[in-house]
Amino acid sequence: MCLKKLIKISTLTLFLILSLNLNAQSEKSHEIGFITGSASFTTDYGQRNNFKANVGGNVGMGIGAIYYLNFTDYRYRWNLRTSYFAEHFRVRAEVSYMSAELEHFGVYAEKQSAGGEQLRAHTGKTYLLNLGAQLEFHLVDIVDFGSRRIPDLHWSPYVSAGAFVDYYNPSIKSTLGDWRDPGVLFPKWDNNSYPGAAKDEAGITMSATLGVGTRYKLGEYSDLLIESRWQYFFSNYVDGLNAKDDPANKFNDWLLWVHVGYVYYLN
Repeated sequence: MCLKKLIKISTLTLFLILSLNLNAQSEKSHEIGFITGSASFTTDYGQRNNFKANVGGNVGMGIGAIYYLNFTDYRYRWNLRTSYFAEHFRVRAEVSYMSAELEHFGVYAEKQSAGGEQLRAHTGKTYLLNLGAQLEFHLVDIVDFGSRRIPDLHWSPYVSAGAFVDYYNPSIKSTLGDWRDPGVLFPKWDNNSYPGAAKDEAGITMSATLGVGTRYKLGEYSDLLIESRWQYFFSNYVDGLNAKDDPANKFNDWLLWVHVGYVYYLN
């Protein structure tokens, strides 16, 4: 499946969800918004447990469009109490895009040796398109916060969990020459010795997410969103590298996305 086709499917899916729910039962309410922020990639680039490799170095940017389905009409029925689930849970659908430049950090890349030179010369980039949903649990009653009937209630913290379908497209480069040639990449990613250890091929996988965030009341119909989300991929080829025979290659790729957003209430 190509990137353009997946983008069309993602857009149509979100539009269909929005259209169906806007015509659903009147006790529901709906919101739309956008998010943007920085994504820190933890992949096979860089030494494991190295701060710069896992947090400060391989960082990119991401943007996304979001849609919320609430199970209560808090805007116009603030005095209609429903169930605990309806007043504390909401569903969020999302399509997001992110990318990051990747390079090696850590003591092995700093060594003045043939292996260190190979690591320093080796860089990459990956692109991600995510489509999925997550369930949010809000500590503050959604009806109380959304209706604005409590003036001093400004924050609505929450936790979330979800699942995504992800299109990834990595690229691999080396200043020592064509990365496919023998001796250019670090030995464990040399395809001539270990076929399939490095691939610059696009693919589709799934991921699981866990997040924590909060909303801040901006106006009568809008909120500011602040969130940190961990996303674990079910593939180790998101960055294009997968040294299957290396004991250090224990985990798939994952990222931490810290972002802000704007949410507008439709009804």
